[in-house]
Amino acid sequence: MTQRRKRELTGTLEVDGWPLRWTLKSEQIWSANGDHVGLRLSVERSDEQRRELILEYPFQELPGGRTARPDVNVHRLADDVRAAIAEGWKPKSRGRPFTLMCD
Repeated sequence: MTQRRKRELTGTLEVDGWPLRWTLKSEQIWSANGDHVGLRLSVERSDEQRRELILEYPFQELPGGRTARPDVNVHRLADDVRAAIAEGWKPKSRGRPFTLMCD
């Protein structure tokens, strides 16, 4: 069985005055303990290195046991960054990455 290559997805956006860049952190996978881990995107400030935001989108399974490779919607991404800010992510703070499970 061949392994799929990780896509090179990246971009920039501005949310509420914060200049941000996003990159694909990992495709959706099954973890070692059998759980499903969805598509994960890393979001950071583009003007300086600060606290990372990880947005995780739900695992999508197709009929027949195959998995889908979700596309990134930039408009939804901006809304999810706003939701992360509302949940407590501070783009100017330091510390461990902040993870938000998106629906």
